[in-house]
Amino acid sequence: MRKIVLAAAAFGLAFTASPVLADDHGEAKPEMLKQDWYSVDLIKFKGGNRKRIGEIIDMYEAADKASGNPGPIVLHMDTGPWDMMVFSKMEHGIKQMGWDSTPEGDAWRKAFNELAGGEEEAMKIFVEFQSYVDASEDHIGHIHPDEEEEG
Repeated sequence: MRKIVLAAAAFGLAFTASPVLADDHGEAKPEMLKQDWYSVDLIKFKGGNRKRIGEIIDMYEAADKASGNPGPIVLHMDTGPWDMMVFSKMEHGIKQMGWDSTPEGDAWRKAFNELAGGEEEAMKIFVEFQSYVDASEDHIGHIHPDEEEEG
């Protein structure tokens, strides 16, 4: 019982005598680092569907153009286990991770729905594309832009 009381007291002391609270660090707003955040998708396709996969990717690119979005950087891999790597800039930074949607994503979905012939047809194409995916991984990363590019 004594160990439990001592542990609880030590735990409580850590919060009441915290250096952050003692010297008012809690009031300062931290400076954000200059970083550009990216979603990185690694994709391995099932064999035999290259033509149709390309057609769907062409539709995705047309939706990028129609929505005014810059679109991702796509690398077609020649080595390693992945067929494709897709780098999409997170226009609103890491805070975007907590959002349900973004204005850019909403505009893209609207454009794709129109290109596909409606929301139901667009969903069928998404499902079809996923049926060609053998494996995938999603990651988040960042870069530090050059000082000249920071403006």
